[in-house]
Amino acid sequence: MDVSQDVLYGLQLSGKDIVIEDSVYLQLLQGARCSLETTNLTTPGTGTCTSFIIDKQLQDDLKLSDVHEKRALFGLTSFLLECAKQNVTLDEIRAVLEESNFSPKRIQHFLDVYHQHKDSIRRNLARISSFEKAQIVDVNWRLDYNIKNSQSDKVNQLSYLVDLHTLHPGESEIKIVSMTCSLEQLQDLVGKLKDAVRCVEKQVSS
Repeated sequence: MDVSQDVLYGLQLSGKDIVIEDSVYLQLLQGARCSLETTNLTTPGTGTCTSFIIDKQLQDDLKLSDVHEKRALFGLTSFLLECAKQNVTLDEIRAVLEESNFSPKRIQHFLDVYHQHKDSIRRNLARISSFEKAQIVDVNWRLDYNIKNSQSDKVNQLSYLVDLHTLHPGESEIKIVSMTCSLEQLQDLVGKLKDAVRCVEKQVSS
């Protein structure tokens, strides 16, 4: 997986036991995990989760004064966020941490935290960000025939009532999005969906 230079530098500091002691490393790792499970993770002004800005309150809570500890916290938090966001495997994480000169013990601590808390971090991401969209899991439709309107004027118009059943990541309740459209509008929608499918298939096969 790709890791930015800033995050990589923070990880490299986290892997150096002469800079970050074992007890401090565990404290930073738990602080990173807690912040990702409870914090608004969007980047200010963008509404997206492209990066993580370490909250000053978190630094104060962890009593961080050393610049190396702050950079290490940034690296651990950002890397943990990106791993959960991309849903990467343990082997991928291990490879990055090994390149950052983490000891086997520190690697295992990180993997344990990721494995145990990945789902809750992803639920938090799904709740506040746009990195995962709702999925359409079912569609219901029916055809209505409107003979006349409230003014007793003859209409003789066909319309389709379409219900999209959607499921958001991290949720179990299915939500329904309803819409009404004419035959022409429905044909236009189906045509655009087919165009989108062909575009995706083309990208996959290229």
